[in-house]
Amino acid sequence: MTTLTFDFYVRATPEKVWEALTDPALVPRWRFGMSFETDWQAGSPLVSRSPDGTGTVAESVPGRRLVYDWSQTDQPEANGGHPSTVSFDLGPMGEVTHLAVVHSDLDPDGLFLKVVRPGWPMLLSSLKSLLETGEPLPFRR
Repeated sequence: MTTLTFDFYVRATPEKVWEALTDPALVPRWRFGMSFETDWQAGSPLVSRSPDGTGTVAESVPGRRLVYDWSQTDQPEANGGHPSTVSFDLGPMGEVTHLAVVHSDLDPDGLFLKVVRPGWPMLLSSLKSLLETGEPLPFRR
């Protein structure tokens, strides 16, 4: 299995970063339309739209750590037929939050890895822009 790790630094509090990660009004703005239906509590189911997927929230510590697994329902073979896991760790550094993102359990030969490897830096840059300027980056699909 392959694991991707990304470190970003955002001029925002961990609470504001958490809000951007979980607020149903903010998530689609930086995730290019993707939305989640969940209460973000550990053990809760998670359903995504655009792309459609399902998963489970594994850990949820507001302002500090969020972990979930996820599978794309219309293309389960894209990751070898099993879910991948995404974790977000938030750490305060004065006026800045260190955001560490780890995406693991990725099939090294899967189509999903080919999409998420370049996709995460775009998404996280858009998140950073949204929090620092009020606007996500205007990437086109």
